[in-house]
Amino acid sequence: MIDLLEIDGFLDDATRAALVAELDRTHGAPATVLSAEPGGKVQAAVRKSTRIAVSPEARALVKERLMERRAQIEAHFGVELGECEDPQFLRYETGDFFVPHQDGNTPMIHDESRFRRISAVVFLSRKAGEPAPETYGGGELVFHGPYSGPPEQAAASARPGSLVTFRAETTHEVTMVTHGVRYTIATWFRAP
Repeated sequence: MIDLLEIDGFLDDATRAALVAELDRTHGAPATVLSAEPGGKVQAAVRKSTRIAVSPEARALVKERLMERRAQIEAHFGVELGECEDPQFLRYETGDFFVPHQDGNTPMIHDESRFRRISAVVFLSRKAGEPAPETYGGGELVFHGPYSGPPEQAAASARPGSLVTFRAETTHEVTMVTHGVRYTIATWFRAP
């Protein structure tokens, strides 16, 4: 079973719009893939998106809101959580994607990701089937069920301002963006 906790209205429209405006005017660098090397490395065949360096105020605001929801997330997943990592503000443009992967808490990897318990994604952009201003197409956050059972997939609803949380060991991907720009925020709650 794919276990998700989706929280609508995590960010109100005004806060979400202010963050999108900051992301629109800020440059970034190619997002990396976590590896044993400090800071990770760019692997364009695995992940193609841009990580944006936002203001300390924006980062602090999102982290504070996430920590306000920690008890709700702990109760849903039945785990005790510590702090969340600094949020990553991400821009996915046409052609960008992230292949199926896990964020952490897996027994075969012994890097910093082993301390991650819950992944969190905040959706900022509006999804649309056809190109329109301030929307994107494709770019679905798709979850894959355990490999031990029948094939199972589910996609996050991706409503603007919503928060989706899931266990860090859940296999998931971001499908290729077909048009527009998809803005999201990703972070991870760690073990206490």
